[in-house]
Amino acid sequence: MNISRRSFIKTGLAGSATLGLSGMFTSRKWFQSAAAENTPNEVTRFTYHTTNCGGRCAFKCTVRDGKLVKIVPNNWTDTRFSTVCLKGISEIERIYSPDRLKTPLKRVGKRGEGKFVAISWDEALTEIHKKLSSSIEKYGGKSILFSASSGIEYTYQQLVTLLGAQFACEAGIDVGLANGLEECIGGQAYGYVQNETSDWVNSKTIIFLGCNILETTLTDSKFFYAAKDAGAKIIVIDPNYSTTASKSDQWISIKPGTDGDLLLAMITLILDNHWYDAEYLTKNSSAPFLVREDNKQLLRVDQSKEGNVENPFYVWDKNSNSLKPYNAEGVNPQLEGEFTVDGVKVKTVFTAMKENQKSYTLSWASEKTEIDEDVLYELTKRYATAGPAVLGWGFGGIDKWGNADVAGHAGAILGALTGNIGRVGGAVGNALYHGSSWTAALNSWELPSEFAQTPLEMTTQDRRIKENSVRVVINLGNTLQQHFANLSKTEEWINSLDFLVTIDPFHNPSVNYSDIVLPASTAFESEYDIINMQVNRSHVLMSQKVIDPLHESKSDFQIEKEITARFGLDRYLPKTPEDLQRHRLTSGDPRLTGITIETLRENNFIMRLKVPNEPYRGFMDQKYSTPSTKLELYHEKMVEYDQAFPNSDLPSEAHKNNSLSKQYPLQFSQAHTRYRVHSQFTNAKWINQINPGPKLEINSKDAESRKLKTGDLVEIFNERGSFQANCKVTEYLRPGQVRLHEGWWTEHMKAGNLQNVTNDKLNERQYKLRYGPVIPYNDTLVEVKKI
Repeated sequence: MNISRRSFIKTGLAGSATLGLSGMFTSRKWFQSAAAENTPNEVTRFTYHTTNCGGRCAFKCTVRDGKLVKIVPNNWTDTRFSTVCLKGISEIERIYSPDRLKTPLKRVGKRGEGKFVAISWDEALTEIHKKLSSSIEKYGGKSILFSASSGIEYTYQQLVTLLGAQFACEAGIDVGLANGLEECIGGQAYGYVQNETSDWVNSKTIIFLGCNILETTLTDSKFFYAAKDAGAKIIVIDPNYSTTASKSDQWISIKPGTDGDLLLAMITLILDNHWYDAEYLTKNSSAPFLVREDNKQLLRVDQSKEGNVENPFYVWDKNSNSLKPYNAEGVNPQLEGEFTVDGVKVKTVFTAMKENQKSYTLSWASEKTEIDEDVLYELTKRYATAGPAVLGWGFGGIDKWGNADVAGHAGAILGALTGNIGRVGGAVGNALYHGSSWTAALNSWELPSEFAQTPLEMTTQDRRIKENSVRVVINLGNTLQQHFANLSKTEEWINSLDFLVTIDPFHNPSVNYSDIVLPASTAFESEYDIINMQVNRSHVLMSQKVIDPLHESKSDFQIEKEITARFGLDRYLPKTPEDLQRHRLTSGDPRLTGITIETLRENNFIMRLKVPNEPYRGFMDQKYSTPSTKLELYHEKMVEYDQAFPNSDLPSEAHKNNSLSKQYPLQFSQAHTRYRVHSQFTNAKWINQINPGPKLEINSKDAESRKLKTGDLVEIFNERGSFQANCKVTEYLRPGQVRLHEGWWTEHMKAGNLQNVTNDKLNERQYKLRYGPVIPYNDTLVEVKKI
């Protein structure tokens, strides 16, 4: 079906046989043409985009005769955010998509087969109540898992708590680099850069490491160009010639999976050339702390004798030439040195780090990364000496490798060595989705203490192979396809479950595995005038109902309320979404002063927080949420894995030392794209007219050796499984790589599913880190052949 934007505007999508829609919808009344001209029935509504692209665009929506007919940007206080991209505009078509779930469904075929019959809401809710009650009675609330996609804003948290269930949102995804970074700086969700993107105009150097911001965060492109216009040199390090690389000052191609090796070499160069900031390291990091030679642990105050000390670590005091607690009065810590304390040899963290770095030389890194030595040298010298610098990475590239934690840890050390954390124009971390911004605390809805959510037992990836409590899954979104690697193993787990429910507006691939399916409204639809609220980009955004729920769908708020009512617990919930949002605004946070439902309504549902009129910059006070309150460069708990300091580590699978590389010589990756957010918008017909289907990209050398040309149907396979797609020969990829943009639904593939081949082996050491193991989707070996 090929519905163009032009024909939609001309005829109003609706009930028009010329568009091939007649007979496809059970709720024909929703698809009658809206009037072509303004009428007294035209109204304006305000909302924001709830997808997890990070743009969080605010919309001004025109509704005519009850139909959404136009989306334009709402006016932010900071007008630089008054934008919309093609994903937002395409919502006009997508919410009227034939892929909408129109009525509750009950499975009649095998799981995964996609055979259903329509049932009533009463039948669906009765069955859900029966199955959940039975599971709770037999196994307890912990037997129920709510699994949510990150694009789902309303995640049924009240119901999760009331049932004592478990909750997961993208466990194992987007956490690889954050695991290494956040051990150094403390909690900062998903390892985002410390400074707001608008601060880049103060940077002299911006290094994007596998970060394709101009493709995946379109609404931040203005800040990229503002920084460039202000004189920042922008350098992209990426195996592939990306959109961002094409607009930058320099592109450096790197061998996939060796990003950590690059950063390790940069550390060595900075140390050897004394390009580091010794004063910053001494005052703001664990560099002067002392490491015991015998057990590799840090020397610390005995708090059972000395009492609770904010920073319990010892240093060697220059003034007294003796051992002193770091926080003792008048202490002047020594940055380098080796000492003996009560017969135990110790050395400073900085000295130990210099020793650890000796093997990570320029020539070693050049061989590993396939980057020329002179390029590595000049890159490092500029980063360390040219002034404030940003080292920013993305989520879709190096993060999804089994050794990503090494790169995250090394990146944090680079930021500490050069003083680029807690500095105007500096930062280290994920540079997508506008990074950090001013925020404010919102009230949570309190439930009686007798109700408590069960802590997540394990990462969802592990549930497929380890004993666990879950017997029932409530799937919110498309988690069953998007959140797991190695789909055949996932299907085995799915088939072992007692009951599976999917709640979503669209018939996505996860729906086909479900026993009961509930049609949720999109974020544009509701039974209530006020829907939701969030703090984003230093503003409070509120979403208003744009149109009534289509077909027999219900809003997530209403679905949660009706399920809860079946358990006789709905009295604990807010009566309306507006009641909930009013409560959230009563936290007492001074940054919310003057912001109420009423004032938001007066300001088109968007208001800036009461915060300084300048970019947000984190850790400017150099106070970190770590045990020492300092940047912690040395991680004691990783000693057993030889990762107390970051050490070079091979990828999980995609490396030449792997015997499988002879049979499967190509590294397979899933790239982010401007056309989708993960698997969201895969069914957007307007977008698919310019991005019409999955294409496996392959370098011309690899294509030639396999006698492939653009358009050929190929099979991509390994020992885990296979899928089929048309191929596209390109010079943008390095030889030895193949790539497919992530998120394509099974129905769009020629055969199979892209997750049939992806690597699901988790790195054991990462269980000790903040987020647990990352799923190494891109750390995958495959072979390709023509069909």
